[in-house]
Amino acid sequence: MIELKPFPIRYEALNDLYEHTDQSCCLNRVAVPLEEATTRGFFLAVRTKNNGGLPFDCRGIYLDGKLIGKIELTRYEDYSAELDLILETEYTGNGYGKEALEQFQNELRKTGWAQCITAYVAADHKRMIRVLEKTGFEPARAFAADVMTPQNGTYVLRTVNGIEYSWKNGGNEL
Repeated sequence: MIELKPFPIRYEALNDLYEHTDQSCCLNRVAVPLEEATTRGFFLAVRTKNNGGLPFDCRGIYLDGKLIGKIELTRYEDYSAELDLILETEYTGNGYGKEALEQFQNELRKTGWAQCITAYVAADHKRMIRVLEKTGFEPARAFAADVMTPQNGTYVLRTVNGIEYSWKNGGNEL
């Protein structure tokens, strides 16, 4: 069984997580080792629970005390939130992402912190699509996005095809 706990605010923990994550199907990819400025900004958001002026919640996903991933939500004024979920490659396909997302959804049902969640996923990311669909997310629309991707010490622009998924919180009304 996995646990959601506060994310450790240590460069080594975050960098190690990304070093062991397969980003091939991610819409947005990060350069590893992580850039210092990007990492500082992320840790500030984790510590203050504020991401560029928006409420933010990030949890570490732990299995037997070991950090194996992270799940985070950035909430907008209308109480909708955007999801980011990553797991170390070794732990994908075992139901841990689904379990983490279900735990987060159960908290949201109780607290009403967010009324709906949107997830943007690459169209070819079959595992993440399966996780979303098993946890009640429904496809909303297809999209194409231009994103910057690290490559050979620089960034290149690439276009990715994706699917927007949506989940509505059936819990407490605000």
